[in-house]
Amino acid sequence: MIEIEHRRDTDLSADAVWDELRHFDRVLNWIPGGDQSTITVQGEGVGAVRELQLATQGPVGHRLLILDDERRMLSYELTDGKPIGMQDYVVVATVTPADRGGCTIRWSGRMTADASLDEEEVGRALEVALANMTTGLIARLKGEVPAFVRQPNEDWQLRNTR
Repeated sequence: MIEIEHRRDTDLSADAVWDELRHFDRVLNWIPGGDQSTITVQGEGVGAVRELQLATQGPVGHRLLILDDERRMLSYELTDGKPIGMQDYVVVATVTPADRGGCTIRWSGRMTADASLDEEEVGRALEVALANMTTGLIARLKGEVPAFVRQPNEDWQLRNTR
């Protein structure tokens, strides 16, 4: 099991970032390939499950574990698929106000890689994925085009689980 963390400061307010991030059904708005992917969500609030069909990775499912507006925190776990070669993972996102009206977006989590892969490499790939999500989220809120970086292992599931 690998623990990962990604954090980024932005000049956007914590309220503005949280207002977008807290919506479990909006992830396709700020990930690479989201405009060519689909999502369905079953249930509401904690316990809701989203089923994604990602153009870049194939089928992925998540269950919402925490949605805390007061602490600006959400957490979800993998319920289906092996995106970037992960066997399982849980991530936590928090948005913390910072000086001068900005905020810090922090993702942390733990994951286990598919047994055939190097867990450190898959952990680094997850960090890139979370960085890209943060980039996409900030760009969406600023009305900009996101500058995503190349995702290691992005199509691993498409190549190895069919």
